[in-house]
Amino acid sequence: MSAIHLRAPGHHRSAMAASAGTRGMVVFGTGLDCYLSYRPSFDAPHNFQVLLAVDFDERGGRALGADRRVGFTEVHTFEPEEFPIAELDPAGANPRTSFRGSLIRGRRERGGIPVANDVVATVRRVVYFAALDPDRDHRHAMMTHLCFGRSERMYLAHHIGSKPSFEQIVAARLIPGTVTDLLGEPLPDGAAPREFAHAQPIILGPREFTGIRLRAGELAVAAFPSTPAAAGFLADIGIERQIYLEVADLT
Repeated sequence: MSAIHLRAPGHHRSAMAASAGTRGMVVFGTGLDCYLSYRPSFDAPHNFQVLLAVDFDERGGRALGADRRVGFTEVHTFEPEEFPIAELDPAGANPRTSFRGSLIRGRRERGGIPVANDVVATVRRVVYFAALDPDRDHRHAMMTHLCFGRSERMYLAHHIGSKPSFEQIVAARLIPGTVTDLLGEPLPDGAAPREFAHAQPIILGPREFTGIRLRAGELAVAAFPSTPAAAGFLADIGIERQIYLEVADLT
């Protein structure tokens, strides 16, 4: 499956590349499942929803591991050097593959503390890249969330649509024994991919999620649409914990 890549109307790479101003990124996952989520707004040049699978260098890995070993469970962020976020566009001629920055315990502008500077983040994979268009009408769009990771260590990111919106990332898992086809006929668990290397658009139901955030302990039915690589299916997803929530940046 290839990375989802969306462009807003009138989107031109040259115009984006001319405007640097990278914001912070949320750090989550561990080891081979380490991710960065760009903290977007609807204002250029920050109007992109971007998810990256990354590797930190030894300095960053040690600092992140040390914080987690001593029981720090709140969010870490990564403040990259300033560069146009469009350089991460996987459809570009020469996408950026690494960048330097500071690993922050929390968010610097909210009292966060740097724990490692001059850290190199190497991009293993662009999981999702999309330009945000606050004027596009998303009221009838079906996609509600982006699913990526492994079935036993899955992540859901709220799909950021029309303004106002919110950014939310949760840890989740696919519940064994709940996989069916799109008509509800039971399927073996093996019918669902065990890994989503790139973000897959899903519809969570049956409730309406517009403006409503996922909460730990909830169960939701997820519809995974058909793709060239896999048939569509339904499965129950259990929400394990909230990793990050931000509303103010997207109002």
